[in-house]
Amino acid sequence: MQYYKEVVKVGLENGMIKDCQRQVKYELQPKCKYKGENILAINYVADFVITYSDDSVVVVDTKGLPDAVAKLKKKMFHFKYPEIDYRWMGRSIQDGGWLEYRDIEKARAKRKKEKKLLKDN
Repeated sequence: MQYYKEVVKVGLENGMIKDCQRQVKYELQPKCKYKGENILAINYVADFVITYSDDSVVVVDTKGLPDAVAKLKKKMFHFKYPEIDYRWMGRSIQDGGWLEYRDIEKARAKRKKEKKLLKDN
């Protein structure tokens, strides 16, 4: 909800975002049968599908700390939908607000390394 208030709503109001859909389902693996047992489909539900004013579309998932299932589904999503611009976004006040999660991880690793260097010296 915070991402919607701070990013999406602002973008809709200023015209940078043309449309936003929430909770859009993508099938990662269809249902199947294995030795007579029904295996359910594996689905991923995107937090937001945002269409910008230039008609570019981005699938956005907001993350605090992604768990193993989220990481696996992200890999499956990239495999099944390589043409879709998919981004994990996280909020880090220390790093400047809403950023792609990989950039937050890099900033955290850098701080950890700097802290270790200071401690060792």
